[in-house]
Amino acid sequence: MLNKLVEKILSLWNVKKEYRLKVFFLSLTFLFMSATQAIWRPLKNAIFAKTVGALYVPDAKIYSLIFLIPLLLFYSKLVDWLRRHQLLYVFLLFHAIGCLALYAFLIHPVYGLENTSIGVHRFVGWGMYFFMESFAAFMSMSFWSFADSINDPSEGKNYYGLFVAGSKIGSMTTAGILYLATNSISVNQDHIVLPKFLLIGCILLLCAAVSIFFMMKYVPGYHMHGYEAVYQLEKAKEKEAEKEVFSFKNMLKKPFEGLIVMIKNPYVLGIFGLVLFYEITIVIVEYIVQVAADASHESAGSLTAFFASYYFIMNLVGLFITLFGTTPLLRLLGINKTLYVFPIISIGLIIMTILNPSASMLFIDLVALRSLNYALNHPTREILYIPTTKAIKFKAKAWTDAFGGRFSKGIGSFLNIAMRKLAPVSFLMANLFVILGLMGCWLAVIPFLGNKLKKVVDEKKVIGEDVN
Repeated sequence: MLNKLVEKILSLWNVKKEYRLKVFFLSLTFLFMSATQAIWRPLKNAIFAKTVGALYVPDAKIYSLIFLIPLLLFYSKLVDWLRRHQLLYVFLLFHAIGCLALYAFLIHPVYGLENTSIGVHRFVGWGMYFFMESFAAFMSMSFWSFADSINDPSEGKNYYGLFVAGSKIGSMTTAGILYLATNSISVNQDHIVLPKFLLIGCILLLCAAVSIFFMMKYVPGYHMHGYEAVYQLEKAKEKEAEKEVFSFKNMLKKPFEGLIVMIKNPYVLGIFGLVLFYEITIVIVEYIVQVAADASHESAGSLTAFFASYYFIMNLVGLFITLFGTTPLLRLLGINKTLYVFPIISIGLIIMTILNPSASMLFIDLVALRSLNYALNHPTREILYIPTTKAIKFKAKAWTDAFGGRFSKGIGSFLNIAMRKLAPVSFLMANLFVILGLMGCWLAVIPFLGNKLKKVVDEKKVIGEDVN
């Protein structure tokens, strides 16, 4: 009986032999990509705060929307031109090359970090922020779009937690190294040390591209179909597209196809709602913590060390959640019930913060919300995309995740700007009650998404095939 119990417990993390190679390469790819983000995100926050100023973070989040729209339109065209894995190559190489250009500015004696003046005229800080927002907007979306297209719902339930575990290991490693390297450096070394970590991120992105290359080479094609009903539908669409006559109207419509599909399809709008609720919440909490952190750290190096320690703790907690929460919960409870876990825990955290509105409690909120999102909420939400068309997985997903995430951050930033003139306690309480309202809306959307997913998979149908 004991042996059976142990076998049952171990089965919660078991990977079937035929899927091991695919799971390994996807986990490794996400590890490299997330390791890059764990370096670049602290650098973005610290460099912007110490060149432009932390008070301008809400403004930067709003302006980044303007920067993001042309990238989204270009990405939508790439979806039509390139294969699934090639889209991932483009994302990785674009940001690796962009990183080199940014590095050249950061080491410049006048425009870079050697110049310690702070003000809105410091374009290197703005450029750093917008470039990193582009990376953050497309990073998860590009990886998960690819993963959603080559896994079926059962594989998503069984293995998505393992992909996230890989990302947590990578993020912990690089965030820990960044913390150790920046914790003890003097102010006059910032301009030497910090740009070098930007280059490390560039190398990691190239490693992710190599991982995808080997996966495409060694994983059998029949394991790359994903949800079979979608695979067959897309094959039929490809044949129809070959016969399609060129139309100027269609050429204009294509870049906005993802936005049109999102608006027309209630299921995709529901997923957009989940993105909206989370991003507004995290922007509010993160801004409060970021302003406090900036006030207590004098240099970009010490502030980078603070954010690196935060990302290390966040990913350590996330790894624990992934291994002992996400994978077992998805296999034991299923997707529908697991969708409720994040908003319920979030409501509990916010109520605790209202009762104990301290700096330490807000830091706990930030770590817990980020950890739960990356480790549990995000992979669970991604499974919702598996039985959808390519137009939804790649184009509509770009608008819901990349643009929707930035749009949501813009709303959260508007709230921060509008309420930052309030007394600190009033500002905090007003925002906490806004978050409670968002979590209530979240709970209302979940039943529709869960029931729709179950019905479609049971009937072996595809979401979005009827939207033109």
